[in-house]
Amino acid sequence: MRCVNIDWLEVYCLEDRERFPCNADYFRQQGYIVREREYGTRQYNEMFVLLDDNMEPFMEIRRNPKSGDSSFSGFVPESCHLRLPNWVCYQNDPVGIMRDFMMKHDYIFKRIFRIDICYDFEYFDSGDLPERFARRYLARVYRKINQCKITNHGNDGWNDFEWETLSWGNPTSMVSTKLYNKTKEIGRPKNDKPYIRSHWFMCGLVDSPTECTKRRRDGSIYKPDIWRVEFSMKSAADNWLVIEDQSGKKPKKKAIRHTLSLFDTRDKCWQRFQDLAYHYFRFKYREYKDEEKAIIRQALNHDKVIDGKELKRKDRCRDKILFKWDEGHEFLKVQTVPPPSKPSNDDEILLRRLRMFKLTLTDPNLCRACEALIEFMEAQKVRRLTSHHLTRETQALQAAIALKIGGDSRSALEILEEIKELMANENIF
Repeated sequence: MRCVNIDWLEVYCLEDRERFPCNADYFRQQGYIVREREYGTRQYNEMFVLLDDNMEPFMEIRRNPKSGDSSFSGFVPESCHLRLPNWVCYQNDPVGIMRDFMMKHDYIFKRIFRIDICYDFEYFDSGDLPERFARRYLARVYRKINQCKITNHGNDGWNDFEWETLSWGNPTSMVSTKLYNKTKEIGRPKNDKPYIRSHWFMCGLVDSPTECTKRRRDGSIYKPDIWRVEFSMKSAADNWLVIEDQSGKKPKKKAIRHTLSLFDTRDKCWQRFQDLAYHYFRFKYREYKDEEKAIIRQALNHDKVIDGKELKRKDRCRDKILFKWDEGHEFLKVQTVPPPSKPSNDDEILLRRLRMFKLTLTDPNLCRACEALIEFMEAQKVRRLTSHHLTRETQALQAAIALKIGGDSRSALEILEEIKELMANENIF
């Protein structure tokens, strides 16, 4: 039984205008127990949690966006964030809990702000011990492809370095990856999470949820180290694309939206874990090229040489098999937003000469034509230097300003939100 779970679920949504404001007083009127924080967050003025009958928090709400922020966020007065506390994520249907809550209070779902998918295990499917694998990786026996920026944490002991966490990517990455010893983390009194130990027991990772022990085949009792591979996806994740199936074929299919429906069962969570691990937790054996060829190429200084031998390209090295994928599984990949590009020198030269040429013109028709061409080239320059997401935000902002100047009585943020909705549905621009 695969021990896969959602470890973090947070969504961005809008409050229903008829129920607005859905503040702490609103939920008290609905019969909820509310615990408010005296201060908000960097983006919101209000933050509070709703408590269940056992006085445990089951929903965190951040609302009432701050005004006067120097950065354009696209928030409207109805903007808010909903987040499930960690223990709720380990219930049978955390996505269903989030959906039911939004439906009950007429929240309008906009996008997943953050979702973490984790998989707990004692051994890799290949039989490798995670700690041994990590030590060999740090010793450069294996090489990781994709997301190679690494951070490791541990304890520098007298005899050896006892590491506990390997992280790839960074906090701002669309997807970040972690491999760490979960047993050690929750073994500290302040970090204990009984619901995770219970989840391990139900999945067969331990035989006792209180002691976290397991019985060997010979009858002896031991405490297994349970490790975790965890992927954290941020709001930049928008679509999933089919990349290939088990046979290596790459079928052409349209993009699949990054919505809650992709994670609403444990089986779907396992499917998404396979997709993420196939791309972000993939390792290769470190291999060298033929020694005779390496000597020749080394003499010509064509390739990088390590320890007197020339390394193969990563993509040509053998895969280090860690997990066994479902037979016939069709792998998806989170769509990456392309980085902004730079204009060529030719474009800059042409734009500069057009401006100079315009100064020599006397015909008003030719001047207008030249101005139109210059405006178009400047707009193209902005698009190249700005990601697609930000470009659409800029277009929406320009359209909202135009409508406001034209006499629209609504607030600029209300107009902006409507325009962005139309853009998302490809009904504008």
